[in-house]
Amino acid sequence: MLRQMKPIFAAIWLAEWSLNCSAMETVIFKENFAHGLTNGWENVAFFKKLTSYQILREENHYFLRGVAEKGCSALTTKLALAPSPKLTLRWRWRVAGVNPNGAERDLKKFDHAARLVVAFDTLIGPPRTLNYFWANVELPGTVLEHPKSGRAQMLILESGNAKASQWVAEERDLVADWKKVFPGKPMTKMVALGVMTDSDSLGQTLTGDYADIEMRAESTGK
Repeated sequence: MLRQMKPIFAAIWLAEWSLNCSAMETVIFKENFAHGLTNGWENVAFFKKLTSYQILREENHYFLRGVAEKGCSALTTKLALAPSPKLTLRWRWRVAGVNPNGAERDLKKFDHAARLVVAFDTLIGPPRTLNYFWANVELPGTVLEHPKSGRAQMLILESGNAKASQWVAEERDLVADWKKVFPGKPMTKMVALGVMTDSDSLGQTLTGDYADIEMRAESTGK
């Protein structure tokens, strides 16, 4: 009986080993803010007053806080990451509250407590971007073009104040999101990642927190 069982166990082990080897996942970007802004982050202005970004500690973890007081700037870091069969982006974020008078479709009301942006290389013109929003009024699951450009696609993940002051964890399949919003266009290399808290349109002070940003690539191994 034992001799009969050994080949079965061997087959199970071989199947698990093959599965693990066929989908190898590698961390290609990681920022937990425990050692400062270690990935070359830069506060990029848009001809507006700068949003204030600083690292804070809460219990046993660090996070980035953006406070916009009639300000509009993004904290960004450059990337040079090639696309792969699967790219997973994870992070946590929290807002003190959204502006209920803000809007996602109107540039005159286009203020947001928190958003995360991934930019992709383009030969001509501005980069295409995936923009993940904690929205003011649009419902989670909504996908919109940015009011100024179809190259910037907005994916609404959270909305309103129901989860204000709570940390919320997010996970996105970047390849799937790219195919959804840029159908038929080959994914190019990622050239930047950024977070943005802004309040230059309506002037209400907005606060957004960001933590544990991580990107993983999955590739086929042998």
